[in-house]
Amino acid sequence: MAKNINYVIQSYYENLKGTYKDIADYLLDNSSFNSGLTINDLAKDAGVSISSISRFAKMLGFKNFQDFKLSLLTSDETDQGLFQDIKSTDSYMEMTHKIFNANISTLNATQQILTESQLRQATDIINNSNSVAFFGLGASSVVAQDGFHKFLRSDKKPYYTTDYHMQLMLATKMTAEDCAIVISHSGENKDTLAIVNELRKNNVKIIGITSYGNSTLTSLVNVALLSISEETNYQNEALHAIIAQISLVDTLFMITAIKDEAQTSTVFKEIRNTINMTRKSKTNKKTETL
Repeated sequence: MAKNINYVIQSYYENLKGTYKDIADYLLDNSSFNSGLTINDLAKDAGVSISSISRFAKMLGFKNFQDFKLSLLTSDETDQGLFQDIKSTDSYMEMTHKIFNANISTLNATQQILTESQLRQATDIINNSNSVAFFGLGASSVVAQDGFHKFLRSDKKPYYTTDYHMQLMLATKMTAEDCAIVISHSGENKDTLAIVNELRKNNVKIIGITSYGNSTLTSLVNVALLSISEETNYQNEALHAIIAQISLVDTLFMITAIKDEAQTSTVFKEIRNTINMTRKSKTNKKTETL
């Protein structure tokens, strides 16, 4: 399970209501629990029913309360204020320091909620597919295009287009032999969800990448990978999320490439040789200088 349950809760928090939000608030405000904690104790302290605690744990992906409790006991305390606001009075180096630290914090927090099971399931889907298509609109298109660029170096047939209608058409033509990686920060973009519904009609396996654990997107995909981000005065959380989401796609690419090294290495060499043809050699440069 995830290394830091607090980050997992934060990824669900935006859409929580009622009792679930009460439980989340209690857990985020109380980071220290003893090993003798029972479900009755937690329900009493949080002011909710035992069944609510059980349902909350299952919503977060835990099989039972014991697994949930173990994560509570072993999670590192969440850093307060992961992202420092940049002020107009900051020096250039102070601004740079805060920007770099924010990006590093995004990556660290995202890495802490990843699990072996999620990565195994996602990479198995890719390895067992004939092709992989990337879908993302707006800021998410940056991540989708980067994924397409990376997977051109694999033995899979990658697909991507920037236009929404063309993405919808592509989704309509895919089959159960293909897979899709769908990126949406909110997981609620209606156009992105329309694409997902087309993919589901064709039984395409879908890997979702989003910042919200209980979004509509996560309920529709085969496996969801979450990115952690936080809004600041000068950058919205979606911009921070892009960095983590690109790293998630990079992780999927590297794992699948390493697991299928025999096939991928050949493609790597062919791509490298082709790209090298576009570069001037040092010998040519010296000749031109003379």
